[in-house]
Amino acid sequence: MAAAGVAGSDDVSTTHLTTADRWGNVVAYTLTIESTGGNGMVVPGRGFLLNNELTDFNFTGTQGDAPDPNLPGPGKRPRSSMAPTIVLMEGKPLLAVGSPGGSTIITTVLQVLMNRLDLGMGLPEAIAAPRATQRNTAAVQAEPGFPRTGLQALGHTFSDNPEIGAATGIEFLGDGSLLAAAEPTRRGGGSAGVVDPRS
Repeated sequence: MAAAGVAGSDDVSTTHLTTADRWGNVVAYTLTIESTGGNGMVVPGRGFLLNNELTDFNFTGTQGDAPDPNLPGPGKRPRSSMAPTIVLMEGKPLLAVGSPGGSTIITTVLQVLMNRLDLGMGLPEAIAAPRATQRNTAAVQAEPGFPRTGLQALGHTFSDNPEIGAATGIEFLGDGSLLAAAEPTRRGGGSAGVVDPRS
C-alpha cells in the first residue's frame, strides 16, 4: 500500500470528500469519472472531464432469456453504488460521510453509520474499524480483523479483502464544534482537518 502523498499513489477510481461550514452547510460529495480521463471529453469552456460510466452497464445478459435492465441503451442510466450520506437530528446536520470503493461503497457507509450511531464508536474509530461487504456472492469479503467467528457459526463463509472503501466524515458535536475524520491507513491514509473547530 502506498503512503499518502507519494507520487503515483493516486488511484483511477472514485473520490469522496466531505465538507461543512460554521453555519451548518454540509456537503458529502462522491465523484467518479471511471477510467483515467473519463470518456476523454472536456466540457468546452468549463475545463472538466466527462465520466465514462459504461463500465457500470452489463454488456451481456445476466437474466437468462429475460431482458436485462442493465444493458446499455438510449435513455438509460447505469447502476451506481454511490452513497454520500448526511444524517440529520431534529432538522440539523449531525453526520456527513461517504466513501469511494465501487460496489463496496454502500456497505462501507452503512458500517461507518452503524459503528457510530448504533455501536457508540467515535467517528474516527467508526471509520477505522474493520469492514466486510456482501454483494450477492457465496462468500462475504472481509478485511483482516473483521470479527467472523459468530457469523461463521451461523453458516457464513468469508474471503479476504485487504481493504474495503476509504471513508471520510464530519460530525457536528453537541458543543457546536466540528470533528473531521478520514481513513487512517486504507489507500495510504486519508486527510481530515478543521480550520477552526468553534467557528
